[in-house]
Amino acid sequence: MSNDVTRFSAILHTTGGPTIDLVNQGLWAGDWTKGAAGGSGTDETDWADNNDLPNLKAGVLAEGTKWTIDETKNEGTIVYQIRQGVHWALNPASEASRLVAGRELTVEDIIFHMKRVTTDTKAYLYASAPELRTANITKTGPWEVTVKVPLDATISAVSRFGDSIQLEAPEVVAKYGIQTTWRVSVGTGPFFITDYIAGSTLILDRNPNYWEKDPIGRGKGNQLPYLDRVQYIILPDSSTRQAALRTAKIDQMTGFSWEDAAQMRKTSPNLPGLETPGNKLENVGMRTDKPPFNDIRVRRALFMATDFEAILQSLFGGRGQILTFPYSFSKSNAPLYLGLDDPEMPASVKELYVYNPEKSKQLLKEAGYANGFKTTALIPAADVDAYSIYKAMWARVGIDLALDVREANVVTALQTSKEHAPLTRAGGGLSGKFFSLPVLTPGAFPNTSMIDDPLINEETQKMRLVAITDMPKAMVMFKELTKHILDRAYVLPGVQGFSTTFWWPWVKNYSGETNVGYFDARWPQYIWYDQVLKKSMGY
Repeated sequence: MSNDVTRFSAILHTTGGPTIDLVNQGLWAGDWTKGAAGGSGTDETDWADNNDLPNLKAGVLAEGTKWTIDETKNEGTIVYQIRQGVHWALNPASEASRLVAGRELTVEDIIFHMKRVTTDTKAYLYASAPELRTANITKTGPWEVTVKVPLDATISAVSRFGDSIQLEAPEVVAKYGIQTTWRVSVGTGPFFITDYIAGSTLILDRNPNYWEKDPIGRGKGNQLPYLDRVQYIILPDSSTRQAALRTAKIDQMTGFSWEDAAQMRKTSPNLPGLETPGNKLENVGMRTDKPPFNDIRVRRALFMATDFEAILQSLFGGRGQILTFPYSFSKSNAPLYLGLDDPEMPASVKELYVYNPEKSKQLLKEAGYANGFKTTALIPAADVDAYSIYKAMWARVGIDLALDVREANVVTALQTSKEHAPLTRAGGGLSGKFFSLPVLTPGAFPNTSMIDDPLINEETQKMRLVAITDMPKAMVMFKELTKHILDRAYVLPGVQGFSTTFWWPWVKNYSGETNVGYFDARWPQYIWYDQVLKKSMGY
């Protein structure tokens, strides 16, 4: 890894750290067998879009999940059959783990955590899915949990409660609060953390009392995980990371840019690799609730002042995609994606992506900004380079951009409280949960453009209802709605390049996965290590 691990608790954000899903499990997760799975899977997905489609899920802590709707009561009901025989991992060296003492997971644990993430104002789910705050969560059998929500929140509840609530033990929460450090990290997963040195190493050891068996391939039926230990090596310097992989000091590494990937293929042709959507300029949210971006002419002018093609060429060597909004293309979301080259794409939207500073100035003049205007972008340090490109481009049409650079947690806090600047990061990108749409939902954290469009609100509500029973039809509905979303120019989309993952051939049962489902980096539990092959290759 290039950076330290800053989060060990999923309550703060479902994508907070690479180890969360190896330690703390949810009710369901991506079905390993539906991907490549080391050559044994069905290849229904490449997992590149962190998708959350129910047909690509498998039960984890809930071995069964069923949902129904009652339109007469305006109510959706989800029933979970909780898996028996799952135990909290016992790490004898951990005081927090000893507190839970390896006891069996209970229905009460599930209910405790579900209520926690929908009522705790610090929880990511509380901020990103406000429609779930009124969920009625009860125990309806010895191993059964029932959730009732308003009808239009049903599909959101199905997905969010499914894989966005990686459980933490009530005893640990009662004594320590949120799992802010690795020392109080306790879960039911295949590994537990045994050491962490910032800037150096994070170590996870095998949970000897783990419940899951290998579901497919040569090892079908074998007890998981195969590995005794997983080590994440933290190397901030890119060249050092690449050298470590090239010399087999590490076995797998992701995040290679197009330039570095090309070099690695030249120097290490024996390494398998997988290319997936990767680094990008983040989407730019424009506050539509205040001048100047409450004027569609200003928003469209900002698009036309942005040379998307130049960004693609200069940053990504022309390899990647100029994004539409809110999603980029992947194998799993093809039916809903509206790309620039799609025959259905309206001409009024295509116009936005053509660099045209003169038309941009004309629109600004029509909106009352003949001499341009000054504006501010609230960004973390990681976005400075990207916004410096925007700053230079937009200056050509008279837009004077100031950068308000803050710590990432401060940026998040200001976005959550809706006290952010006129410009800032917006949600969107990969279509993990296309049907939940927090980036378009009034009041939701990712909706930094403050979008409150009656047509979008009405159509997304219809789509969510359809998605409960007919996901393919819901995808088609969303593609049609995308035409309106894009034409209103609510968010300036980013440009995305490719990222490559490389690994050594002795990492078996592996096909380059970085996530299996929704930001779920639990692939290490399925792989094994061929030490004989490694030795035969001279290592």
